[in-house]
Amino acid sequence: MSFTTKRSKLTEPDAPDFISALPNEVLSSILSLVPVKDAARTSVLSSRWRHLWKEAPLRLDDASIEPDELTLVFNKLEWSRKAVSKIILGSHGPIESLRLSRFTKPKLFPEMDRILESATQKGLRKLTLLANFDYKNHYVLPRSLLCCNSLHQLSLGGCEFPEELSLPVSIFPNLKELRLAKVSLSNDSLQMLLSGCRSLETLHFISFGGLCITISSPSLRNLVWDSSVVVQELIIKDVPNLESLMFSEHTTALCKVKVLNAPKLQLLGPLRMDFRALQLGSTFFDRQAERYRWPIGQSCVKVKASPCQMKRLSSVKTLAIKMEPSLNRRVPDILRCFPCLENLYIRKGEGSLSGNRNYSDLGTWDEQGSLSFLDHLKTVTVKGFYDDRSDVELVRYLVFHGNKLRKITLLCSKQTFSNTTGMEQDFLIAGTGADGDAAAEHED
Repeated sequence: MSFTTKRSKLTEPDAPDFISALPNEVLSSILSLVPVKDAARTSVLSSRWRHLWKEAPLRLDDASIEPDELTLVFNKLEWSRKAVSKIILGSHGPIESLRLSRFTKPKLFPEMDRILESATQKGLRKLTLLANFDYKNHYVLPRSLLCCNSLHQLSLGGCEFPEELSLPVSIFPNLKELRLAKVSLSNDSLQMLLSGCRSLETLHFISFGGLCITISSPSLRNLVWDSSVVVQELIIKDVPNLESLMFSEHTTALCKVKVLNAPKLQLLGPLRMDFRALQLGSTFFDRQAERYRWPIGQSCVKVKASPCQMKRLSSVKTLAIKMEPSLNRRVPDILRCFPCLENLYIRKGEGSLSGNRNYSDLGTWDEQGSLSFLDHLKTVTVKGFYDDRSDVELVRYLVFHGNKLRKITLLCSKQTFSNTTGMEQDFLIAGTGADGDAAAEHED
């Protein structure tokens, strides 16, 4: 009896419709949070809902637009592209985000031009555009996109910028984040792009090539060079607000890297000790004639300016380095460039991890005395710690000379972890002081 009563109340015609009582703005906001296909299905509910989904803020990924299982189509990709084009061109609300990855053939580029022109007129804020990764048929970005005032995040893959003379003076005027993957762009065009992006804060390179890449930007705060493509030279020329500079693991080993003017830089790395050529502020490091080994007792540093000019790197608080077998003698010279370093991350090279030990660097740290950065160093993490004399010497030096060192973490293999004696662990803990913390952890 009670079940029948409840059901009758649910089907009672006078029951209030709370959803329909909501204003269109609220309903549109709700529809923007569900998949586009589900939002479009609400058009059959009533005449009021027929076009309501078209007014909602649009978040669209063309890879998610697929025909239903009951829909008979001969070409799913063509059906998907037509559906995406119809959705964007027919949308009346703002476009929050758009991802296009299925317009890769050159014959489809005109259709993509129309889609982007319509999207930029509807307040497009975030765009991921994956076009043709064949360098012979790159998609040339239309002027409507370059001048889009609403765009804040942009990821480009397999695209090409117009020639230098046709670029507008103000490019992506309000863009905050830019990711470039296999984008055809000369160094001169890159300079013009960065000078036009006056609000750019984050720049990420992926598989980006060229002979010489120069970065200058008054607004840039974060730079990531995650490219496996070899370039001859990467120059951070004038980036006054840069706070974070991160490389791929092999960057400094394959190309010349120069960090010339970045007075607010706080995070840097990883720097490999088998670098090709490296300039940090006014200090220049060169591999010279030898490829992977530096003679014992000889410094790899060539100072081109007075020590007072090296203060421009005193802002760096966090540094990541990768040590290589037989190249430990380069590490102290590198660390001298960062007098205010607080967090140090060290990754041991593969040779150390495989048991290929080299004792030619023994005594390196005993010769150094107290380096200036040790007055500020707070945390140290060593990944790939091996219980040999060279690694123990490094840790001993940091522990006993780090006046403010509070935590040191050694990440090692299970075998190394089990071989670490209680005496060595007590030695580490005693060295870090009463408030310090020393820990050895094994990696899986």
